[in-house]
Amino acid sequence: MQQVNIKDFVEGDSVEGFYAVKEASFQTTATGKNYIRLTISDASGAINGNMWDASKELFLTFSVGSIVKLRALVEVYRGKPQVKVEKLRVADENEVDYSLFIPKTRFDIEELWNEFMGFAGMIADTEYKAVIDYFFNNPEIMKKFKSAPAAKNNHHAYIGGLLEHTVSLLRYAVAFATASPTKINLDLLIAGTMLHDIGKIHELSVGVVIDYTDRGRLTGHLIIGSMMVEDAAREIGYISEEKKYLLEHLILSHHGKFEYGSPVLPAVPEALALHHIDNLDAKTVAACRIIEDDESNGSWTDRSWMLDTMLYKQGQGCSVSDSSVVGEASAVVEDKEPVAVDSEVPEVEKPTSGSLF
Repeated sequence: MQQVNIKDFVEGDSVEGFYAVKEASFQTTATGKNYIRLTISDASGAINGNMWDASKELFLTFSVGSIVKLRALVEVYRGKPQVKVEKLRVADENEVDYSLFIPKTRFDIEELWNEFMGFAGMIADTEYKAVIDYFFNNPEIMKKFKSAPAAKNNHHAYIGGLLEHTVSLLRYAVAFATASPTKINLDLLIAGTMLHDIGKIHELSVGVVIDYTDRGRLTGHLIIGSMMVEDAAREIGYISEEKKYLLEHLILSHHGKFEYGSPVLPAVPEALALHHIDNLDAKTVAACRIIEDDESNGSWTDRSWMLDTMLYKQGQGCSVSDSSVVGEASAVVEDKEPVAVDSEVPEVEKPTSGSLF
């Protein structure tokens, strides 16, 4: 049977192929039957599914990030596609074509990088410029930053996504500073924008799926990024305390709210500007992805827990990377509360917050 991309799954089809395990858990129904709940993915998308009457022994043979060969029936439940897994085994190393699993930005990464470094050249302040050069003239950091995703699921969740997202923010930043009658420190805004998500190069790992590192789960990219700036300032040796604190403040406050993970709220105009352009880019990209992925009938998407609204699908000009991870898994936030299973079919899990970050 020929490998079928997840985005091409059709209700009623029997599919067989190699897919990456994006999420997996061992569950028990209200009637005491065991099953495996999982999300599988490839470079075209992701889809949720269940394997009924599954054993714990089978579940322990694989984990998140494993590549499995499976046979499944494509179904629709509550208007959403899912798969009923009939057979599953871990793939042998020599069976796997890894190009099937690594989604990438649709833009040329080197062109994005050249544009990114062009913004660095706009920074006139020698101290801010020294911090930027410290990071982005470092070959190891450069390599990681070019390939890093911007998130696990919600927005720019693909190789090159962090660079693509940051370049978009830099365009917004310069346009805003040019158009606004308010006097903005453009050097600080550009430097803070370039560094706002740098902690994600250590927070997220990319293999056949995007997942959090141990360090990422324990500290998060805001804290990691702030610590990186602290270390850089110490290594450089001549960065003023105030400028170091301002860069750290833009990183720590850019989520904008305590409930979205910011330990402090934006307290300078540049931090407010960064928060709003970051929110604008992330939510716009996420909204386009939800519209493009929605397979329900009618002119409106289902209500997005992430955006707290339904989205109008008609006449939209959305265009996001064809190679980014799609599917139901990309329309939820990372942290969820478990929902009790009260029937043979599990309920949809609901996110605890509407944050994209």
